[in-house]
Amino acid sequence: MLPPNIPVSHRFLLKTENQSIPLCFDVTGDVRLQLLKLHPPSELSVHGELDSVTNGGFRRIVIQLNADLYVDVEVNKITVREGSRMTHHTGQDTITAGSWTIIRRDNDIDVASGDTHLVILIQGKDAQSFLWPVLRQPSSDSAEGILALNLVYEEVTQTPTTKLRIKGQEIDVTRDNAADYSISPPLTLDCWLLSSDSVRLEAFIV
Repeated sequence: MLPPNIPVSHRFLLKTENQSIPLCFDVTGDVRLQLLKLHPPSELSVHGELDSVTNGGFRRIVIQLNADLYVDVEVNKITVREGSRMTHHTGQDTITAGSWTIIRRDNDIDVASGDTHLVILIQGKDAQSFLWPVLRQPSSDSAEGILALNLVYEEVTQTPTTKLRIKGQEIDVTRDNAADYSISPPLTLDCWLLSSDSVRLEAFIV
């Protein structure tokens, strides 16, 4: 455990198309984040609760499929809530919730309907296991949330400090590294570390 005066921090990696070095940023605290919200007519909305362990990923992910249908995912169980009815699932049987299919395997959980496909990876081992969501379909253009962030940058200076131009603004960055939890097993990649303000993190805290 960390001493009480040291805040819990989680590092997120933003892969960028056609750019060799991805971006990364830190989220401080065990907060609840809006991971994904698809544009209408879809009602899909995904929120995640970060763990209280540094770089411990998500302890819980709640997927709202429509106004009355929720899938609550934890490492060891899946709970489906439809109106006042609630069912708990701990095995690997296929779960049907409305038009959605949820398939749990040893190391991941598939949530799919039509052309929408979300994969929740189970990273780590035993008591250190955590969840990490990955959007497979649709493209991030039809969604908002942390999983849909797609920032394009241009390097403008490298000495004495590195600056990137993102959406018309020049931002100070430092070279660092982050684990890519969107693959299993995760790899550690070099990245440009941004401040959380640069990605408007406050817009995704719920």
